[in-house]
Amino acid sequence: MVKESYLMVDALAQRDNTFTRMDARVKVLLSVLALAAVVGLPGFKLPLFIFALTSALILAIRVPFKIVAGRMLPPVFLGIVVFLFMALFHQGSQVFSLEMLGLELKIYGEGLILGTTVLLRIISSVSILLCLSLTTPVHELGYALIWFHIPRVIVEILLLTYRYLFVLWDEGMRIRQAQAMRLGYPDWRNPAGWKKAVNSTSTLMAMVFIRAYDRAENTFSAMQIRGYNGDIAGQRYKKTA
Repeated sequence: MVKESYLMVDALAQRDNTFTRMDARVKVLLSVLALAAVVGLPGFKLPLFIFALTSALILAIRVPFKIVAGRMLPPVFLGIVVFLFMALFHQGSQVFSLEMLGLELKIYGEGLILGTTVLLRIISSVSILLCLSLTTPVHELGYALIWFHIPRVIVEILLLTYRYLFVLWDEGMRIRQAQAMRLGYPDWRNPAGWKKAVNSTSTLMAMVFIRAYDRAENTFSAMQIRGYNGDIAGQRYKKTA
């Protein structure tokens, strides 16, 4: 499921439309400026406006809802937790109170405003990065980062991480299927089942880590044999239409 989601995002970034034909450097620059404005400027009107703008862009390029939801829900959940924490514990003028399980929960006006601002900033920032990933292939993003003089080692790590994310995912799924065939994940309704499942999960994580290290060593040796010197070959970036 995770692998198919990432592959679908990559396929969307490869489609031909107005936004994918834009120069990757322009998109990176606009994304950085938008993030700086969302995080640095006070108030919640700008984050709300940028979120509306990015939502319109996502609708325009017809991104499936499950992709948007899969990437937006985790940070939105975190933002909701921060919102509730600020609304309950940021001292100020009390707006109203709630009785829940014998406890009185006081909601403060200043906390509501601050929590709403933080929540909108999180949502807006994630939507900006989502738009960038949906309209810019990873290799073009790497070329753009090099043009902006981002250290090549960072760009190299970014590209290799993206490439081998799918490889390690496949490796982990094969190990998990082998464990499941050997009853490594039994009934979860009893303590013994939980203990065995935790042990299987720990083994899976250790095996993926070891195989990731081995694959990294083999990849580095293969790249050295082929004369890799840290330079990314190929077209620098797509020409502007």
